Amino acid sequence: MDKFGKKELLKNPNCQDSIFVGLCSLALLVYSIYHHFYDHNTSEWKTSPYLFPTLVSAFGILLAFSLLADALHDLQAFEKSAESAGQKQVRSVLVLIGASLIYYVLLPITTFIPATMVFLLALFVYLGERTWWKLLLLSGITTGVIYVLFGIFLNVRLP
Repeated sequence: MDKFGKKELLKNPNCQDSIFVGLCSLALLVYSIYHHFYDHNTSEWKTSPYLFPTLVSAFGILLAFSLLADALHDLQAFEKSAESAGQKQVRSVLVLIGASLIYYVLLPITTFIPATMVFLLALFVYLGERTWWKLLLLSGITTGVIYVLFGIFLNVRLP
């Protein structure tokens, strides 16, 4: 960011998206917490109608930080060749679609946890992570968080 100023950062679409998503998520978080506590709501958090907006806003805030990190990374590693970058993006999209189709096929066969772990391991390897303990830790924690949030707290039936 030494070569590029704040104006260049603010021109980056990822930074603009980060600001927008972050502000919307913060507004949703304030809205849901305010209404849970001040609308004479006598229900617990796990049965509150404001739990889901709170969870969505938390994920939105994480997404905003991720977009901001992408914007900073884009400024540091700016590629001059737009054509090669476009070809890389098309290949990445095709790989993601293929991995998602394989995940869709594996899901009924192996159930949610093993299929999701394999899917995430494959995508992390594709994205360049090669350390085996990081791969297992990232895919295990991500799968566990999804399972706990949706399978246990929100009582969503997972395959």
